[in-house]
Amino acid sequence: MTRPGSVGQLRGYFLLGAAAVLLFTLGSATVAAAVEPPRFAYGVPLDPLSPWPKFRRDAPQSGRSPVVPVDSGRAPWVFRTGKGVFSSPVIDGEGTVYVGSADHSFYAIDGAGHLRWQFPTGEIIDSAALLDDQGRVIFGSGDGRLYALDRDTGTQQWAFLSDPPSVNDAFIRWFEGNVAIGADGILFAPNDNFCTYGVSRGSGKRLWCALTRDQTWSLPALDLATNTLLIGNNFPFLGNTFALDAANGKRRWIARARGSVVASPLLTTVGATRRVVVGAFDGLVRAHDLESGRPLWERRLRDHVYASAAEAADGTIIQPSADGTIYALRPEDGSIRWAFDTREPIRSSPAIDGNGNIYVGSGEGKLFVLNPDGTLRWAMRLIDEARDDLNSSPALGADTIVIGGENGGVFGVPYDYCLRPAAASDARCIARDGEGLPRDGASFVYTTSFGRTLSEAPAIIDANQPLTFSLSVRADNDTQPALLDSESVRVTLEPPLPADVQVSGDRRFVTVVPQGSFGVTAGGALGVYIQARYLAAGEPIESKNPDVSGTFEFQLRPHDLNGFQLTVPKHAGDPATKWELYRLAAPLPTILPSYNQIGFDSIHYLLGLVEGDERRAIGWVVGGRLADAENHTEVDPGSRVRFPVEVELDGDLLTLRNEAGFTIEFNGFPLPFEFFRVAARVDAQGAAIDHAAINAKTTCGKIDFYGEFLQRLGYCNPSTDLLNVVGAAELRPRGAGQSAAPTGVGGVSFRGDATSVTATLRDSTLRNDAHNICVLLVDVATGRPLPLDYAQQTTRTAAAGGIVESVTIQFPPGGARGAVRAYVMVDDYPAASTTLALPDSPPWTALAAYGVRSAWDGVYRSAKQGTRKVGLQLAQWLGG
Repeated sequence: MTRPGSVGQLRGYFLLGAAAVLLFTLGSATVAAAVEPPRFAYGVPLDPLSPWPKFRRDAPQSGRSPVVPVDSGRAPWVFRTGKGVFSSPVIDGEGTVYVGSADHSFYAIDGAGHLRWQFPTGEIIDSAALLDDQGRVIFGSGDGRLYALDRDTGTQQWAFLSDPPSVNDAFIRWFEGNVAIGADGILFAPNDNFCTYGVSRGSGKRLWCALTRDQTWSLPALDLATNTLLIGNNFPFLGNTFALDAANGKRRWIARARGSVVASPLLTTVGATRRVVVGAFDGLVRAHDLESGRPLWERRLRDHVYASAAEAADGTIIQPSADGTIYALRPEDGSIRWAFDTREPIRSSPAIDGNGNIYVGSGEGKLFVLNPDGTLRWAMRLIDEARDDLNSSPALGADTIVIGGENGGVFGVPYDYCLRPAAASDARCIARDGEGLPRDGASFVYTTSFGRTLSEAPAIIDANQPLTFSLSVRADNDTQPALLDSESVRVTLEPPLPADVQVSGDRRFVTVVPQGSFGVTAGGALGVYIQARYLAAGEPIESKNPDVSGTFEFQLRPHDLNGFQLTVPKHAGDPATKWELYRLAAPLPTILPSYNQIGFDSIHYLLGLVEGDERRAIGWVVGGRLADAENHTEVDPGSRVRFPVEVELDGDLLTLRNEAGFTIEFNGFPLPFEFFRVAARVDAQGAAIDHAAINAKTTCGKIDFYGEFLQRLGYCNPSTDLLNVVGAAELRPRGAGQSAAPTGVGGVSFRGDATSVTATLRDSTLRNDAHNICVLLVDVATGRPLPLDYAQQTTRTAAAGGIVESVTIQFPPGGARGAVRAYVMVDDYPAASTTLALPDSPPWTALAAYGVRSAWDGVYRSAKQGTRKVGLQLAQWLGG
């Protein structure tokens, strides 16, 4: 089949067109020469007609295109996918865009923004595709497969399945990294199972695996002269930047950054020195000698580096940072040539056109276009809604810039669209000098739960709404590095109300979370007054005005008292209210989206009510998942997300909280929470209006492996060791909004002792692989759920065929005592219950049994950590 737009077909069109011209001119001796589409020289078998065939465009990963922008006269377009788009698009010679989405699908979109075809996979897609010279589009998915599809039809040619994570003691096997190609056609594909694979592009067969200590999201750059791959790794200690032999994956050298390296390296030459430039999560951009890995220079920025660097035609390195600034660095020594500040973190990697203009997506939903000297050429707000990050990286087509957004949109913007006279009335366009940031001085800036900083705080808020205020310090029209002095922060509320005030672990923002609500008076007022001292570059400010203050005044939105009501089962079989909490975002601190934004977006938590009344209840949260090849949520039987929440409904204000602490398993390792709160205003069906706000706290010292890394990078408050998290999510009724008792439970009996409660099921037909079954305990005296480790300390036994026979919750001696209500939770529904009297003082045998069990659990968890634990201990020993 001849591909539309292929060279052969285009030449055929040329001959027909030439013949027509000859006939029309009646034999004229002068015939205008036909213009063939441009061809691009890549040195590797990428599609030569594609202006942007892979992430970072070419083998050295320059991020630079020779395409000179022309005004096509076309209009901007947007194509909507079902979830966030975090992968970066590629574009073929016909203008077709290829991109994946968190909705599990990969899309081909024509140059006008219309769907050509759609290919479903088994998980989210975070990997940018690659267009080879044989008509394939190749990309990775979170389902552990690398796919090769026919670009015309979207039909699968082959799929390579990565090794199970257990092979390398990993947790998952997502393809989150992008895809590169060698001169001989070998594909290079990093996987979260600690392997970077060499794969045959013809057959999809594995050729080699380069093993690392952690996940790899960094895309290898290729030096054609030496056939060397340069790649970063997520391991936060010791060696995490590598040079590999592209033929077999064997290591040539290793270099070290004191933080994960998720950016993709850039290869550049300055004079006679060939170098590798890459940023890391420790906030440093480093240059290494290409031949030896020897460090040449490093440049510290104000926050960690997620985005990959680009190289301008004159060698200037363009490096965005999570501090919200786009830097131009001199390649000789890393010194700053110029810097352009924006309001929010930048994770989008820059693209540069043939005129030297620079294109970057931002965390505030804008596409920024800078002149080569760092001044603003124009900008355009592509997303004007709460979920507005443009973490995808722009691809430059023949006449269009394409980028993906957190709201699920894929955006096509014609070159210099906002410079057209006709666009002067388009409110999305910004075509003026300057950065649009606060004037010089220190201030607190109101910040939404999605991380957007607002020039003006909203006039009206909900009474249960948490508040966040970020520190901004500007001098000489530049944003300055500054941290809050935690001990000096004072927040006053008027009227005086109880609230939890926390300075973030990175000391860049303050949260004010009401204990209940900020008031019940319809239309009442709330004043928030903040005073603090701040530090610059880690030292006390000695200027004339070392303090920062903020005054914020809000009106509280009146309650709707006649809307939604909780439905709580009084007996097994009664209906119960149920919700789905999904599409989580955790924008603050800034390190969290860089580690896991698409992972948060893939989370589904299912919540059902257990006991209580129309205003206050206990709820049970269990992990969910998208059904295979379908867009509805089901319970994940294997999930270790299991925890209780206290539910309060005050008119139309819904608050869910757990202040006693719990642990969930996240990507295979335990994650403890000290505090978890969800607040929303809901409609008559119980769905969140706008979104639900999330606040969470965890003690860094209790986070396995990564806790110490977060401490060293300054994301844990030095006074409290707390990691203070601000986030948001969608909240909607699950299904019809109420659940009934599951069938097949059978008879249930309970027994308890000083260290466990067990429920035994008789004549049950519940399968272990179809349901998430647990025991929940509620203190009869207080009516509050017991803060037990329901995620890690729940065990089940099953008979032949997988039918559940018993389920047990274990707890430390004294962790549960006196009268408790015990529930068998089948998914999110209380299928059976009883009241038990547990002993107050456990016998010696119970203590001994629990001690043995705990010791064994500790050994198991340590073994599961495997090389991660060894690597961390070695890093500590070396002073890493």
